[in-house]
Amino acid sequence: MNLTKERRELGRRNFIKAVAATPVAGGLIWKATRMTPVRAGIIGIGGQGGVLLENAPPSHIRISAVCDIFPANLDRALKIAQERHDPEAKAYTDYREVLERRDLEAVIIATPLWMHAQMAIEGLQAGKHVFSEKNMAKGVDECRQLLDAARSARKNLQIGHQRTYNPLYHEAKNLIDEGTIGDIYHVRTVWHRNGDWRRKVPEVDFDPSPWGYPDLEHLKNWRLYKKYSLGLMAELASHQIQIVNWFSGRLPERVFGTGGIYRYDDGREIPDHVYVMYDYPGGLTYTFSSIQSNAFDHYYEAFYGTKGTLLMSGEKEAMLFYEKGGPEPTEIKVENVSGDAPMMQASESRARDAAGSSVSGSSTGFNALTAYRLELEGFAQTIRNGRPNLCDAREGMNAAVATIMGFDAVEQQVRSDIRPDMFATTPLT
Repeated sequence: MNLTKERRELGRRNFIKAVAATPVAGGLIWKATRMTPVRAGIIGIGGQGGVLLENAPPSHIRISAVCDIFPANLDRALKIAQERHDPEAKAYTDYREVLERRDLEAVIIATPLWMHAQMAIEGLQAGKHVFSEKNMAKGVDECRQLLDAARSARKNLQIGHQRTYNPLYHEAKNLIDEGTIGDIYHVRTVWHRNGDWRRKVPEVDFDPSPWGYPDLEHLKNWRLYKKYSLGLMAELASHQIQIVNWFSGRLPERVFGTGGIYRYDDGREIPDHVYVMYDYPGGLTYTFSSIQSNAFDHYYEAFYGTKGTLLMSGEKEAMLFYEKGGPEPTEIKVENVSGDAPMMQASESRARDAAGSSVSGSSTGFNALTAYRLELEGFAQTIRNGRPNLCDAREGMNAAVATIMGFDAVEQQVRSDIRPDMFATTPLT
């Protein structure tokens, strides 16, 4: 949603003032105590796995094993792990060898989607705590199997929806819970880009067929093929669906989808344009669109309430706009805020701060990569100190089921009911 500079400034100031007037959102508060790092291995070190490896805090997680089938990924990852985490870190191409290491307490899984469930289940059965990237699984049955495995293993299973560890989102959720924007009947999210989503295929002598990829094209561009991927729905929409579930406290009842391969008829099997509408209980309608022909709106989540609109832009900016007659914005004094907890603090003249950096009255800026560090810190805190898992198997499954049903609706160009028993509605323990 492209707004004028003045309009964005107004929205930021409104958000900061509203946050200052509400209780502190406590979901991310934990004491900055010294702890023994969790010894872990990471499986899958492409784009997303590389982000996790580079942002894994050595104070909380010590990466002692890296695993990938592609040599260049493995070499790069091993160098990072040995320099930042463990000089004796080892490299593997078979993930089962990582799971067999008795000195490892946990595994981080960031492989192509089709392998998430299998690897996570095997990791739990091997006695490891598991952090698995979203989507939780590729199919609804796989989600249920993974949920059951987490219950049986009694280990920590966390799904990588990093917004659940982003302080701005906790503040926004708190405003909604406090009734700041009133009753919400519509949510709109978009993820618009102008490009083909293809990765360059390197000219190297490497055969990935033993791992299920007929050639390097399928390995590097797995997101474009149905065997491995749910495309834009799993890679992009899943994040935003999880936020709508979380913020509304509801799960969708119906979904309608359309879309197709409109621009890039290049052999891909995954739509390059998708449009999805979900019906939630209580008259809430949620729409998602993702296009690869225009980047004007980029990506955001917008919650439209009877008293105002809350806009989360690019995971790093929050804005609040009141309906006519709402409170007037006020000037916010700029001050540095120090502290150890990954949560913002505020008064009407002090902006709450993400992880200790200053936030001025003219900005709610947040480095989105910090959320990756915080989610991995949270993973370790759950293991070591019993802190709540903010994106556990149940939360991850409910987002995944809605995502999968949305993908199917686009494929079939239909409106479908989502049965309540498809979701995880009972406590994990």
